[in-house]
Amino acid sequence: MKTIAICIITLLSLGTLKAQSYINYAEGKPVTTSWESKNKVRLTDGSLVSGSFRKNPKGKSVTIDIDLTAEFKLGGLHMHIDKKGILPLREFNFQYKNGGMWIDIPGASRRDNFSSDIDIRFPKLISATHVRLVATNITTFGILEIQLWGRDVPSLPHAVEFEEPKPFETDKHWVCVNQVAYNLGAPKGFTVPTAKTDLPFVIQESARGDVVYKGKLKDGNGDFTDLNPKDSKSEYNIIVEGDDLKKGVSYPFTIGLHAIQEIAYQPSVWFFNDARSIMGSHPSAYGGTAWRDGTYYTYELPSMVLVYLSNPEKFDNMPIELSWQKDKDRALHPDFNYIKAYGDDNPLPVVKKIYKETPVPAENTPDIIQNILFGTAWNFVDPVSKDPSGDTLGHLMHGQTIEQLAYFLYGYPAYEKYISKGFYTVVLDSTLLWWKESGLFEVQTTVGNPKGRHCPGHSIMPNLLMYEVAKREKKDAQKFMDAAIAQTSWIIETADWNNPAFTKGQRMSEHKLPTGLAHFQYNYPEFAPKGLKQKITEWAEKAVSLSNNMWVFRKFAEDEWTLPGYNEAGNVIAFPGAALSIALVLEDGATKDRLVELAYSHFDNFNGRNPQNAHCANHPELGFEGVERGWPHGDPRRDICARLEHVRGSLSSLPGSEMYPFNPDGRPRHGEGWTAYNADWNVGIAFLNFFEGVSSISVLKTLK
Repeated sequence: MKTIAICIITLLSLGTLKAQSYINYAEGKPVTTSWESKNKVRLTDGSLVSGSFRKNPKGKSVTIDIDLTAEFKLGGLHMHIDKKGILPLREFNFQYKNGGMWIDIPGASRRDNFSSDIDIRFPKLISATHVRLVATNITTFGILEIQLWGRDVPSLPHAVEFEEPKPFETDKHWVCVNQVAYNLGAPKGFTVPTAKTDLPFVIQESARGDVVYKGKLKDGNGDFTDLNPKDSKSEYNIIVEGDDLKKGVSYPFTIGLHAIQEIAYQPSVWFFNDARSIMGSHPSAYGGTAWRDGTYYTYELPSMVLVYLSNPEKFDNMPIELSWQKDKDRALHPDFNYIKAYGDDNPLPVVKKIYKETPVPAENTPDIIQNILFGTAWNFVDPVSKDPSGDTLGHLMHGQTIEQLAYFLYGYPAYEKYISKGFYTVVLDSTLLWWKESGLFEVQTTVGNPKGRHCPGHSIMPNLLMYEVAKREKKDAQKFMDAAIAQTSWIIETADWNNPAFTKGQRMSEHKLPTGLAHFQYNYPEFAPKGLKQKITEWAEKAVSLSNNMWVFRKFAEDEWTLPGYNEAGNVIAFPGAALSIALVLEDGATKDRLVELAYSHFDNFNGRNPQNAHCANHPELGFEGVERGWPHGDPRRDICARLEHVRGSLSSLPGSEMYPFNPDGRPRHGEGWTAYNADWNVGIAFLNFFEGVSSISVLKTLK
């Protein structure tokens, strides 16, 4: 029997339960040096074979800084020093920073060092956002890798490439599909990464075995877009044989009208029910905002308004679990309490004030509207917050918090039958006051790092929504339009689509920019700054140019599949929203067609069409329908942080560059869920509804 060989990453100690508890917070993180340098990425790429990072300081001290992009508790570090033809780094010490000055890490210095493998355990945990290596050497030194470990520090070496890749062997084909559903009349694809030739494939109806479709692969990619069965209840499998491998059979899937959305609605609502701070499935408030592990930029409230407006009839008729009155009785009971969590900012008074002062909504209020009310009330009662993951801005009334209120205010006519006008009015008055105070009339010029805090252009859509709110309320509306025009003009002049910092480098927040630009062009072409349509077209062209691969996957860059170091889930899940919003304003043609195909292929990726052949959810049994294989590399930690591992509808992770183009045994990225990922899911579903005509993006302008 012949086997197929595919290169994979070989890791030390990977695959055991214990190994998965070790987290290297330096992996893939940005590196800066005190001198002009190249190849800095080698220091945090998880590899001892990618090459050494060398410097001859000639007896002077030089520094190498690792930006963790968030605050983490660190228990130790590993450093692998280059010894090929040079002596190890002789004299060095490590420092850390957390919003202030650089501080020496106790026990993390060496004099007259001759070891090439450094293992340092800190005497106590440190909380750091940055770590610095201060090195002094008379001659050239080289560093292969620096790893910064969390609470648990493994034995040296751990989780690094230490030899040339070895082949991955399989005796049968992998047929990777969207395990959940494909939509009628929409692009439908799958990937067979084991195929060496353009093999034939068949699609069978699962129950009876009837062949309903035949086709042929093209470079590992299969397409069955023109299969649109009338029976939406049937399941199907794809079968591939040939190339001297055993036949591969895909996981079953369905095809139906708006099936991707229909299967998503319920778990998406359940997630936000359960993840509510204090009032959800766990009485804690990690981070101190309305949803556990949420913060000013995680977009929960806006995403729910968008997805509700995309199909209000659906949400109005879903089963209702929540009862605001019962939650109020519970929250205001004298014995009611909560469990302390990191960065929660003493949230109990906030919760009690919410339920004491917010009018009880109607009994038939849908869960999603109760969540929208809960998030709005929290931001209104306590608009000052701090990102718990090491944000140096600290406690502020962040502009992106106030932006969230714009979504509630704009959408109010759609749910005024549930929420009192008095509550709307007090939120309106405060938002108008806070808009200037939080800088939202000003052009936002910060281009954030890959943490995703500061996506450029995030204020465009909120200002356009407030323009409509102000017109409706007979306020000064023009200043909101002027702010949107100024911000969009800055994007047109400044944004470089060849620089991932303006695209995929914004991680789970990337969607805020393209959806804002598309909303402006689609709904306000008469006000659109010169060059906006061309800028949007160029965004699409760049995305398409990075997608020529068997996964039909928009890459981070030509030579990098995904954002280095970070969990990829949020960006993949939100990309359909970004792509379909742009497609709505593109001229018909090849670029638009390919961009639409890309949008659907990213829904497929999230649902299992990826090198792990796995759905994004680590616990698909918690609220997901049709998932045969969930993400196998979940966060091993339990009952810490936001406690999202047992929340229904929680999303976990997806393959990073280590698994592409087909490295199933590659090192997995961090497997912890995050409210931002579920917000991204809402965004994707909302714009899919706009694109497929369930509703229209014009609803973001026409509500009265």
